[in-house]
Amino acid sequence: MSYSDRFKSRMNIRGNSAFERAMYAKQRQFDEYFNNTLNRELIEIDGVTEYATFQDQNQNNNKDMSDDKYMIVRKESVLKAGSYVKWRDSMWLVFMEENKTIPTHRQVKIKEMNHVIKWMIGDQICGDGDGYPAYVQNNTLYTLGVATSGQNIWAVNAKFGLYMQDSIEARQVKIGRRIFIGGNVYKILFKDYTARKGIISFLLEEDFINEDKDNVELEIADYYTAINQEEEPEVSGASKEVAITGTSTAKIGSLVKYEAKVSQDGKELQADITDWTIDDTEQVATIVEQSPTGITLRIENNFKKVGSVISIIGKTSDGVFGSESVRIISPY
Repeated sequence: MSYSDRFKSRMNIRGNSAFERAMYAKQRQFDEYFNNTLNRELIEIDGVTEYATFQDQNQNNNKDMSDDKYMIVRKESVLKAGSYVKWRDSMWLVFMEENKTIPTHRQVKIKEMNHVIKWMIGDQICGDGDGYPAYVQNNTLYTLGVATSGQNIWAVNAKFGLYMQDSIEARQVKIGRRIFIGGNVYKILFKDYTARKGIISFLLEEDFINEDKDNVELEIADYYTAINQEEEPEVSGASKEVAITGTSTAKIGSLVKYEAKVSQDGKELQADITDWTIDDTEQVATIVEQSPTGITLRIENNFKKVGSVISIIGKTSDGVFGSESVRIISPY
């Protein structure tokens, strides 16, 4: 090899341009941090063992209701939104991946799973009998959580949000299925697997335990119905449709309005939304005003909320749902 070739080879290692040299230097800086930091630990991501580092979140950012973490991994990690992470004998779910401006690594937000959810598939328990870890959030604490009756009367109507890894079995769960959470039974009103890629989310409403159908000891609703091979009742579909209209992106610190459009067989009807719910795991939005025709939200003025996703869900008096997913963006 000539002197010229050796010189070019050495320069290629450092980078062929000022940009490449700066990127290589930044990558080496991250690698040095990642290999020597005290918060690096060996974990499992979807069953694959690799190293990751963890950072605490400021508890003031999530109303002190959950111990969320930031997790950092190398660029080549198998991690994705919806991945299950086993760390310190606990299961966590990857909720959101940040888009790094300088892609030397990957950073995600994770939430600790707080329930194991079980349901019947035929006469077998899902998840090969073990169920699935899930993150459950009481939406009554964070958002509206009430239904309207007329214009001025309000009735308590507790709701839960349930989140788990998107899977074939999870997608087979039907609207109307009943699930145990914390010793109580809740009915699935709504499900979505498009707002958060890799995650399937459900909106649940409290129901009654029926010991003729439900196995209270195993906490599996409709257990005896499945064992006896009775047909699961279908939720009646209606031609009535609800569309929630408004911006699909909302800037932090902004006031945003959404309207409900109700139609049946192609004809527009008077909007009759009796129940508004905000699927908001990051507590980004505050309800300012609501009515049978629309809702107004205030988005928190906090740059750490950029990239979060919320879903606005409206239900009519006869139980027809509509939703709109909104991504939180920077004001600049």
